[in-house]
Amino acid sequence: MSIENGQARTWFVKVDGRVYGPYTSPQMRGYVSEGRVAEYTLVSVERDGDWKPAGDVEILKSWIDENRQVAMAAASTEDPANLLVITEVKSGVSDAVASVLGRYGEAVDIVPGVWLVRARTTASALRNDLSHLLDREDRLMVIDASRDRSAWFNFATDIDAKVRELWRGETGDSAG
Repeated sequence: MSIENGQARTWFVKVDGRVYGPYTSPQMRGYVSEGRVAEYTLVSVERDGDWKPAGDVEILKSWIDENRQVAMAAASTEDPANLLVITEVKSGVSDAVASVLGRYGEAVDIVPGVWLVRARTTASALRNDLSHLLDREDRLMVIDASRDRSAWFNFATDIDAKVRELWRGETGDSAG
């Protein structure tokens, strides 16, 4: 392992069993700020080394926490919103989703996979934070009932188009 100023000089990231890297610490910090490396992203300082979630590595956790605070401040709104969070989670991260929701504010688990959250954030910001936990088979929709906004993740192209059309009221129905 190559260390410089107490930090790893190179990092590797594992996604879906594939290893990417090496990346420098500045590159990794950039990936954290872009949301490409999140708390649950598997990282190592060696290509064939021990893999850990980024949130378990002190320096990466500090960058992730800092990035989350910046994102939440940027997305923060004056008044709290009522957000309906609907998930279809097949990857087994439901507890992690619930934990993230709890960090945003009061969260009530209505039925499995559906929460009502009262938080000072936007549907898009919450979607972005949760999407890092989800796998390619998981689905997410966040509806801001207070501001008539929505954001979703991992919908098929045809469903995405239908949701956008319906949400905007462009269904082709006309009163005549």
